[in-house]
This record gives sequence, structure tokens and C-alpha cells, in this order.
Amino acid sequence: MEIKDLKPRLYQESIFNTAAKSNTLVVLPTGLGKTVIAIMLAIHRLNQFSQSKVVFLAPTKPLCNQHIETFKKHLITNQNFEVLTGGISPEKRKELWETSQIVFATPQTIANDINKGKISLEKVSLLIVDEAHRAIGDYDYVFIAKNYMQIANNPRILALTASPGSEKEKIEQIRKNLFIESIEIRNEDSEDVVAYVQPKEIEKIEVEPLPQIKEISELIQKALQNRLNFLEAQGLIYNAKKIRKSDLIELQAKLTSQLKDNNYAIFSSISSIAACIKLSYALEILETQGINPFFEFIENLKEQAKKTRAAKSILKDINFLNAIKIAENLNSSHIEHPKMEVLKNLIVNNSNQKIIVFTQYRNTADAILQKLSNLKGIAPVKFIGQKSGLSQKKQIEIIKAFKEGEYNVLIATSIAEEGLHIENADIGIFFEPVPSALRSIQRKGRVGRTHIGKIYILVTKDTIDEKYYWVAYHKEKRMKKLINNIKNEIENNQKRIIGF
Repeated sequence: MEIKDLKPRLYQESIFNTAAKSNTLVVLPTGLGKTVIAIMLAIHRLNQFSQSKVVFLAPTKPLCNQHIETFKKHLITNQNFEVLTGGISPEKRKELWETSQIVFATPQTIANDINKGKISLEKVSLLIVDEAHRAIGDYDYVFIAKNYMQIANNPRILALTASPGSEKEKIEQIRKNLFIESIEIRNEDSEDVVAYVQPKEIEKIEVEPLPQIKEISELIQKALQNRLNFLEAQGLIYNAKKIRKSDLIELQAKLTSQLKDNNYAIFSSISSIAACIKLSYALEILETQGINPFFEFIENLKEQAKKTRAAKSILKDINFLNAIKIAENLNSSHIEHPKMEVLKNLIVNNSNQKIIVFTQYRNTADAILQKLSNLKGIAPVKFIGQKSGLSQKKQIEIIKAFKEGEYNVLIATSIAEEGLHIENADIGIFFEPVPSALRSIQRKGRVGRTHIGKIYILVTKDTIDEKYYWVAYHKEKRMKKLINNIKNEIENNQKRIIGF
């Protein structure tokens, strides 16, 4: 088995040398060839153990299809490659498993087939785990890795990610769950990588909020602060002015687990926390997306009020009711978020480029599509997840059409952030910042893979946008430092063992 039409770069060879000797977590920015390292190691293991198999796990079918195409493109072999997913019958999957040497599969499929005794990982000499940051909690990667290390004759794990997260506990959990012995990390500034990195110019564009939106925002903040003050008085939180939404979600889960029948005090606190979470979300929607999405939130809240005390209490809150009145006046005037006009101008001024617009919300994606559809020279398309109504087959077709120039603007939700190779994107526009190092890195990685790229981040001044922008920035810095520290710890431990 040999490689064709591919010359490994120095850093890929260096990482391969580590991965050939030990279970390795590879942290490498998007577009720098993690799959090439997987191909090199697959060849090495199959040459070393000729009767063995290689299994390449990826979270979605489009990702599996993408990886198999890359393998086929660069491998000279007579061996069978197969993609196994839930769309194939269990009996057919068992047959394909027996006859193939390199298997690409979703973790759910492999876990199900192991549990039902349809397949065994005994003869698998290499398990490749793509998007390895998912290997936490009860995600199927965790079960598969444990089963594999227990049963395989010659186990080796290669874990791939662009970003394992910014919390030490999470990175340690991934390392433990995937039995990682070595970490290879590179970033855009690494000595052996810098020559291959296409520069990305990142520009933060500050957008002035509408005065009316600021007024509505202040009223929602009052409604929220009143409830936070109540929780602080109950001793459930310690600083009502600095509490985060994630802290509230954690507290809600903790109290729910303590809930006993007819315990009114805890039930009342849980309801107040739920109201705080909803109000935080309302604030985020209003400030980052605009009036229309805020009204959709209100309609959903009215439905929830038929069942939950939290929603009912918000709709009785005088501050929130006043916020709705102002919003109704704005909505009747069909006023959109100021970001929309900024976005339109950016796209019109770069109509000769291929552009990806990222937004967290499907409703915003719909509004952007409508805004751009009648513009001369602009061919937009919406790219959403399977759960939102776009089949994996259709997702693949859209990526192909974007690559071939049928569309020049891809309006994407989080589905485009992870893994998928979207070729030839010149410009990325974040309609809003995201408070996650992982998602921010993945968004940036979709742009300028083969040439210089430009990224615009739209930030509404004096809103949660600004907070999220800086949260992501500091998390990215912390993540790089953490991974390097963990890598150094592993290497120092290995040196002590060898010295001993």
C-alpha cells in the first residue's frame, strides 16, 4: 500500500513519527492536513499488520464521505474502503465489515454493532477518532475507545481535533477517555507550520445599536436583575451582577437533582432560575439578532406559559411587558437589526468573492437569505443541519455547488463549523461572535484554506456581542497555553519513567 499525489510536510512527518509509537492526540488548525497524518499512519499499521483493519470514526455521514474520498485520492491499494452508517441494514453492515480493510463510520453505528455482537474490534490495528473534542460524557467515542483498548490485538488510537476546548478538566477527560499517551500540538505560529499557513486578516466591525433596542434591553435587564437579586438573597448565588448563563444552567441541574415531592422552596427557586435563563436568552436574541427573532421568542414564551410557571411569571413582569410594547412599535415599522445593512454592504462590495456567513440561529439564516436573494450578482444558499430539515445528501450537494461557483454566498448555522471541507471560501462573516474557543476556531478554519482569507466579526456595541467576542478571544489563548502545559507534563512524566 502506497501514497500517491501527496508529499507529506515536515510537521506531518514529525507528528506521524510520534503517532506510530503511541496513542496520540493531534491538535492542528483546520486546513493543515490532519487527514494526511491519518493516511500515513493507516498505511504504516496495515503494512505492519497485514490482516488487520483500520477504522476511521467521524460524527456525521458527510464527514465520513469526505474522508473516504481523500483516502481514495491518495492511496494505491486493492483493499476495500467502505462507509458504514445507520442508513445501511445491520446484516449488510456486518457483511461489509467482514470484506473491507478500511472502514469509515459514525460512532453511533459502530457502538450499536458492537453492542449487538455484529462486529468485533479485535483485528483493528488503528482507530482514528475525528473531531476528538467530542470524546466526553456518554458520547459513543468513549465507549468505543474503551472496548477497543480491551479487545484489540494491536491497538493504536489517533485522535484528531482543531480545538479540544479551553478547560483543563475537559482536555484531561478527552485524554483519559481516548487512552492518549502523547500530544502533538501545532498552531499557526509553530516553526514547522508557519510556511504553510495562509494569512487570515480578522477585522472586528462595531455596529451601533438602535436606541429603541437599548431601551428594550434595559427593561429586560431589570426583569432579570430582580430575579437574580432574589436568588442571591436565598443564598443560591453569590454575585447577582456577575453571574453567567452557564452558571444558572448548572445551578438548575443541581437543584433539580435535589428536588423532593412537595418541596415548595426548591421548586420556587428552580422556577426563578428557569426565568433567569429565559430572560438571558431573550436579551441575547434581541441584542445580537434583532426585533423579529425577539418576537418569535415571545410567541414561543406564550406557548410555554400554558405549561410552566417561569414563562408565566415573565409575561406578568411589568418591565418585560413594557419591553414588548416598545418592540411592537418597532416591529410594525419593519425595522431590522443594523447588522443586516452592514452585512449586505460587505457582501455587495465583495461580490466577486466566495463568502460564508455564520449565524447561530436558523431564523436569522432565513432573514439573511431573504435580504440577499434579490441582489444582483449574489447567489446565496442556506446551509443548515439535518435536524433543521436539510438531509445529509443535500448538504453534500450544496457544498459541491458552492465549490463549483453555482452559489457564492453560503449562509451557515453551526453545521458548517465542524469538520466539513468547504473549499475556496475567501471571506467569512460572523453575524455574531460565539463565546466558545472551539466554535470560533472552527468558523475561522473554514476560510482561506488555499489562499489569503479575510474574516469579519460583527459586534453590536455595548451588548452581549462584545462580551462574547472577548470571551472567545481569551478562551483561545487559554486553550493553547493549557494544551502546551499538558503536553509538557506528559513528556516530563515519560522522561522520569525512562530515567527511573
